[in-house]
This record gives sequence, structure tokens and C-alpha cells, in this order.
Amino acid sequence: MLLDANRVESFLQTNGKGKKAQVGYDLTLKSINKVNGGFVMKDKTTINEYTEINTTLSNSGKNIYVLEAGTYSLTFEQGCKLDSCHTAFIRHRSSVLRSGGIITSGVYDPGFEVEEMGAMLIATQTITIEQGARVAQIIIMKNYE
Repeated sequence: MLLDANRVESFLQTNGKGKKAQVGYDLTLKSINKVNGGFVMKDKTTINEYTEINTTLSNSGKNIYVLEAGTYSLTFEQGCKLDSCHTAFIRHRSSVLRSGGIITSGVYDPGFEVEEMGAMLIATQTITIEQGARVAQIIIMKNYE
């Protein structure tokens, strides 16, 4: 069962940013890094060093990221602390999807805790995103036996 926004928010450190959604919480973008591949082996995974993506100043004075098609690691301004009975996932907001981007995360397992959550963005074409924009939503589910 998906939790409502109030219950989801109780597992987050929002840092005063983001916004409640019906069944989750909208996450705001802190930073972006370009993914440069890696090696996934049976006994070890090695990730090639990411390339930091810097913001540029738009004509309207906003800090923006201009992302070419590719894969990016996103860091959000929010953290989470899950208890032993809940699991979380991060998904794109529809505005990102309609712009040609897909945001997804791995499984945030029960008991997981982190100060700044992250997810991956697959940009199918050039996308411009403002720093601090609400780009993804975290949803949390209760685990049943």
C-alpha cells in the first residue's frame, strides 16, 4: 500500500524544500553529475568517476543545467530515514517525462538512512532543468508479511 503525503513526509528530512504530493513528496534538485559507465562483476562493482555538471546562468538570472542526451546521477536536497517496515522508490514527475527524461532510483530498503537522496536521470534529448526545481517524487510503501 502506498503511503499518503503526510506519512511519506514523516520519513524525510525535507530541509524546508520540496512539496507534498498526493501519494508522495516532490524532491528538489541539488546537483547533477554525468555518469561515465562502470563494471558490474559477480564479486565487485566499480563505477567510473562521475563528471560534475555545473550550472549556467540563464537570461532570466536562474541557475540552470543544460543536459545533452545521456545518463546522469541526481542528488536531491532531501534525505530520508526509513524504518524496518517501509520501502521507498523515486520516480520522475510528469514534467520531466514529457521533456524526454526518465528518473528512477534503486530500491530504498527498510532501515535505509541518507542525508541526501539520489536517483538516475536518463535524458533522451537535450533537457534544461533549473537548480532547485521539483523533478522527482519519492513514494513509500508499507511492507507486509
